[in-house]
Amino acid sequence: MKKRLAQLAAVGMCVAMIGTLAACGGSSSSSGDVITVGVVYPATGALAAYGDGTEEFYQYAVDQINEQGGIEIDGEMKTIELVFADSESDATKASEAANNLISSKGVDIMLTAKTADTTVPVAAACERAGIICLSDDTPDEAWATSDYTYSYHAGFNTENELSCFADAWDLAGISGGTVGVMHATDTEGQTMIDAISSYAESRGYTAYDPGAYTSGATDYTSIINNLKSENCDAVVGVMLTSDFGTFFSQLKSSGYMPTVVTVAKATLFTSDVDSAGADGLASGLCSEVWWTENHPYTSSITGQSCAEIAEAWMELIDGYEFAPATAGYDYANVEILYNVLKEAGTLDADAIAAVCDEIEFDTVIGTINYNEDHYSVQNLCTGQWIYNEDGTWTQNIISAVQVDGLETTGEFVPFE
Repeated sequence: MKKRLAQLAAVGMCVAMIGTLAACGGSSSSSGDVITVGVVYPATGALAAYGDGTEEFYQYAVDQINEQGGIEIDGEMKTIELVFADSESDATKASEAANNLISSKGVDIMLTAKTADTTVPVAAACERAGIICLSDDTPDEAWATSDYTYSYHAGFNTENELSCFADAWDLAGISGGTVGVMHATDTEGQTMIDAISSYAESRGYTAYDPGAYTSGATDYTSIINNLKSENCDAVVGVMLTSDFGTFFSQLKSSGYMPTVVTVAKATLFTSDVDSAGADGLASGLCSEVWWTENHPYTSSITGQSCAEIAEAWMELIDGYEFAPATAGYDYANVEILYNVLKEAGTLDADAIAAVCDEIEFDTVIGTINYNEDHYSVQNLCTGQWIYNEDGTWTQNIISAVQVDGLETTGEFVPFE
């Protein structure tokens, strides 16, 4: 899977193997020349698609910092050493992994990402230990479940996400129509039915609740019948990939199809849309898009464009037709580490937190500016998956209202 593994070694760095917590031997921060940074992410389990390429690309960004001499801490230049741990796509395991990195590996600072199942428990572990945790790519409100002292986050908020959905509805020509809201029986599901319904109605749409489903369900017949009876023009939701794949394949075979389907979380990657059905069954699906190679931002480490960052990701990771949104966010998390430590000039957690409270800087995912709740709101655009005749996928950007300077790459295409 790795094209340039040999090129990833730099200035005494080493990377722990996926699924273990073992770091290479050598210096730690206490020896004066290395900053030890823990990284918890889902290498295995249901969220593994989010974690693909994480080790390679975090290391790619860290190598750029180390090749410039590292970061000055307490008057001495220090390089960065990454130590990775697998959350196994489980909140409890994520907490255990973070605790192990803190207690056994003595990490100076923590990075994490890839949904609230990872970022929230890792942040909690860091809060208990009194060390800085920097995370990104989780929805802000899903992350902001506590009053944090040492944890800071960069992600999109619910309003930005729902705005992407509504832009797709408008482009589909169903303005003022009825939107069916898919939601699970859990706490997140109840939160989403309320939030989506309120937002849809604020945009002039009628929100309809077809009934809750239990995650892992295999029969969505009653919900589909309810959507059909209400003649919903759109279906929207925040679903797990497995749940959505089951639901969507049954929807497609039901004889009823809304004009547009906008689903978050479940359709971020080509593997996700492939899993919804063979031969491009999911072609036409719309979702929020966090980052693309065309975003008009540059690296705060090297000045590289997003296109150059995407190209580097593609050189490192096999099996992709283009760099996914997680590529930009992985790189940006290291940018955040770089800017915060450079400004703080120390590993003291209280001093770093004070910097985070005031700092503002640009990255490949846009400007980072933490609010009083310790999160920075990043903008989104709207994408639509299109299946090509050669069996590949294209994700067209059909609306880029939130991102100044980003151009659309296609027009809305209705389901066939």
